[in-house]
Amino acid sequence: MNDLPTYFGFWAKTTPEGKPGISVYDHMLNVGCVARCIAETSPKILERFHLESSMVGALAALHDLGKISPGFQRKCDAWLEEYGLNIIARNGCWDTAMESDHGKISHAAIHAFLIETGMDRKTAKFASAVLGAHHGRLTPPNDRGYRPQKLISDSASKIDWDNERKENARMTWAHFSGSSAEFSLSDDSPALWWLAGLTSVADWIGSDERFFSPERRASDEDVTTLARMALDAIGFLPPIINTNHSFESIFDFPSNDMQAKALATITGPGVYVIEAPMGMGKTEAALGAAYQLMVSGKANGIYFALPTQATSNRIHLRMNEFLRRIAPEAQASRLIHGNSWLMQTDFGICPAATGKKEATTDDARAGRDWFASAKRALIAPFGVGTVDQALLGVVAAKHFFVRHFALAGKVVILDEIHSYDLYTGTLIDKLITTLEGLGCTVIVLSATLTGKRRGQMVSCQGDLADEAERPYPLITGRNEGQTFVPVAAKPPASRSVTVEFRAVDAATEEAIRVARNGGAVLWICNTVSAAQKQYRSFKGLEFPVGLLHSRFPFWQREKLEVEWMERFGKKGTTRCGSILVSTQVVEQSVDLDADLMITELAPTDMLLQRLGRLWRHDRKQRPVDVARLCIIEEDKSLEEFQIMEPKAIMKSLGSKAKVYAPFILLRSLEVWKAQTQPVSIPSQIRQLIESTYMERDTDPDSWQELFNEWFGTDSAKEMIATRNCNIWQVALNDEEGVQTRLNEMPTIPLVLCRALSEKEAVFVDRSKGQVGGDDYLLAVAQAIHRNLVRVPRYLFVCVDTCPAFSTYLYGEQSIGIVEDDETVVVNGLKSGIRLSYSDALGLAIEKTSGKEEI
Repeated sequence: MNDLPTYFGFWAKTTPEGKPGISVYDHMLNVGCVARCIAETSPKILERFHLESSMVGALAALHDLGKISPGFQRKCDAWLEEYGLNIIARNGCWDTAMESDHGKISHAAIHAFLIETGMDRKTAKFASAVLGAHHGRLTPPNDRGYRPQKLISDSASKIDWDNERKENARMTWAHFSGSSAEFSLSDDSPALWWLAGLTSVADWIGSDERFFSPERRASDEDVTTLARMALDAIGFLPPIINTNHSFESIFDFPSNDMQAKALATITGPGVYVIEAPMGMGKTEAALGAAYQLMVSGKANGIYFALPTQATSNRIHLRMNEFLRRIAPEAQASRLIHGNSWLMQTDFGICPAATGKKEATTDDARAGRDWFASAKRALIAPFGVGTVDQALLGVVAAKHFFVRHFALAGKVVILDEIHSYDLYTGTLIDKLITTLEGLGCTVIVLSATLTGKRRGQMVSCQGDLADEAERPYPLITGRNEGQTFVPVAAKPPASRSVTVEFRAVDAATEEAIRVARNGGAVLWICNTVSAAQKQYRSFKGLEFPVGLLHSRFPFWQREKLEVEWMERFGKKGTTRCGSILVSTQVVEQSVDLDADLMITELAPTDMLLQRLGRLWRHDRKQRPVDVARLCIIEEDKSLEEFQIMEPKAIMKSLGSKAKVYAPFILLRSLEVWKAQTQPVSIPSQIRQLIESTYMERDTDPDSWQELFNEWFGTDSAKEMIATRNCNIWQVALNDEEGVQTRLNEMPTIPLVLCRALSEKEAVFVDRSKGQVGGDDYLLAVAQAIHRNLVRVPRYLFVCVDTCPAFSTYLYGEQSIGIVEDDETVVVNGLKSGIRLSYSDALGLAIEKTSGKEEI
């Protein structure tokens, strides 16, 4: 038995054998050095926040001060035995009476220590709160000092816990020469959350066993060198950007007027909105501006945020080519899209244990998830992913502040901004102002914004009565906080599109006729079941027919996307007479070129987006004479809709009224029915949009009632979004889409297998994986996620969660066994529900009583 522990005697990590390993002091030095090295890579951020790298290192190092406490130290039995504290720990009820959450103890201890250093009380209050929250959850600060509900010291142990924490803090502070001069924080300081995020990331890296041994430190180590090696290996060091490129040398074509105006306008951090037609090169304009900002030192990376993972998958290919031109030495793995982790070969981080196994799962999993999932796209210098990952930085989600750190100083491109409801739109407005405070350059791209929506984003409300007459393309926004005069650009030559309304049978015949003549036909439905039904009607034809929607498992969806994006793409080496039936996954940010477009009724802005896939590229020859948009005729005429009651309208519109606001569908129907002459794109885009969304008092009473319901629903959505942005509340789950979209139809993951035993799963793609063990295996995680689809939660009476997959999936999940007849057997389904799966159709859901598909 040793004397009572002091200084280096308190463990922070355990060894693989469960013995006390590296001390709290040495671990805090590791994390502080990592934080300091990260901070040194962002001089512009330090300058913006009036911080010094040594201060950042000193503050981040203090994060684990709370581990010097009986509630934490008792988690290692070998440590208790080494110092003869077993009986004292048992008699003192260290496992129940003492605070076990070391983050809360860190919060309390750091607050007192920072005041002792001379830091002003307000700064100490908020800094200690975020440093104690390095595991993702905040505890509210207190002017008088935070105190956990449970005890943080035990005098019976004869260890002066308070003094030990103070002495470790003093040694750590002295090591980094921490100083509080000219440094202040409040709850709305961007620097506060940047520091919080940096601390969490530095802790994950500083806990990585590949770079920092969990064993007790026997001699002095050059920790700074270890930290830099870790950052280089993980991909944190800034990439080298070639500085001699022109727009044309990057993209292989000269800039058009809109792109040239964008490059001349976007010259520093701020908020910029680029409105331009589909296919005019908004993506290249944004990337070209980002390149200029990085070369001039005004940006340190790019995050390209898109509405869906499908659009992310396509844009990431274009971004990869962009990176090969401007930063050829940058590792491709630094560019990560929504599902790219499914192809990774390692986690990227190996966190050390922090005591008994059952107490470490959440901590280890947090770091692993961030460095081995889509979230890493935020931390990496260059990333492509969903907008949801960025939005989780403005809701009270666990680790929301890591996103602040990850995005600070970057160019953040928000694509297809028009496509969000008011809930997500409210979060986007909050995100834009948050990013602006973090020194970001926010570039918003859209083809179909209303004037009202633009004004909300750039805080510049124009005369809405004149919106239809505004120039288009147009660049508006703020540069370094100053609103600039909107910049108009020369539009491309307009093209005529013939608009027709066709019954579904007639449209089906027309699609087949055009395809047989060599045409590429794109048919877009609003729901998965509608797309599957339409696809079946083309069965047995002599030319290729494809189907794309969200209910394919990842492996099959990826395969189908590659095939059809190539066939309908610009080069189109496999282009031929064919029909692609799809849901909305193809209407935005994908380079498809159809000869004929057939679509179900949708809001005007969505119809215009779909039009962006029609005759997208110049071709010498097409099998059709004119560009045509065929809209599937509704069962009722416009005149009938004008006299119908709201419930009857909803019933007649069918499932699309659950996807889009019925009032907007009616307005869109009215606008497009009025197009008796071919529409001119892009010259009529503003007119069509404003006509659909304009306020007026001449609508039928039933339409006005639907409007009031829509308005009331949107107002409620806005209130919920505002509430969820209260970051000091109890942290929400850090799950993409759950907090960032108001999903009126919650879903759960369904893992599709062909067979499942206690030890092995045979997935629907026929790959195999070991399950049921204690270890987290990346190959198994990949196989699970490549073979799952999301299904509505309401289909289940109860969800029979599979314990074998609990290590790999959060929350509720279910298993579906695919039989030879394509039936999917799932426990807990409601009666009257049948699931089936085929590689051609994906997962199909139907009610067996009436064969109604869902």
